[in-house]
Order: sequence, then structure tokens, then C-alpha cells
Amino acid sequence: MSQQTENGLKTFTAGEVLEAYRRVKLSAGSGSQVEYADSDEACIGITQKKAEAIGDMVTVALVTTGRTFKVTVNEAMAAGAPIYAGADGKVQDTDPGAGTIRGTALEATTADGDIIEAIMGS
Repeated sequence: MSQQTENGLKTFTAGEVLEAYRRVKLSAGSGSQVEYADSDEACIGITQKKAEAIGDMVTVALVTTGRTFKVTVNEAMAAGAPIYAGADGKVQDTDPGAGTIRGTALEATTADGDIIEAIMGS
């Protein structure tokens, strides 16, 4: 039996090296490994800490929990901006082309790599 979710957090195995506060999805063919969700891919949650190596355990805050999240951005954006999925699990306010809005920025940011608070969907 798999480990149950508690308080919206679940531990997964890293399918690649992962930074903290990035969007992740389940790896293809696996219910226990996660990897970055890229441009316009839905995510299951946001990493809470860095996974230094493939196979490390990583805690993920599931996006279905109805809370706000810290997320890493790849560009400057204004507070209140719609959030789209970006590369390597980051978010952006630029539509990647027929993209789906994945959330809303609650803080402004000035540069790639900044971490902000956001409301997130998938």
C-alpha cells in the first residue's frame, strides 16, 4: 500500500534533479516518481525542497489542497498577473501560445529565479 497524503503534502521519488518551489508532474509510467512539468503541462504539485539526485525523496505540496504556494518564476511579472506554465517547472506571465492559465501571482517579481507566492491550479 502506498503512503497516504497528509495535510496536502506527499513524498515522491525524484525522477530528475529538482529545485525547490517548482511545478512537477508524475513521470511517464510511474505513480511514485516526479519530474518537472514543462510549458503548458499540468502539474500535480510544487516541490518543497531540492532533490539533489535522481532517486532522492522529495516532498510535494499538492495543488488540489486549496492553499497558496511558493513558485519559481522565469521572468518579471506584476502582482495579479495570470500565471502560465514555463520550462523546467517554472511559471511565467507570458502565454506560451494557446496556453492554459495555471494560477495567479500574488506578488510582483523582477527576474528569472525569483520566488513568489501564488494561487495555483494545475
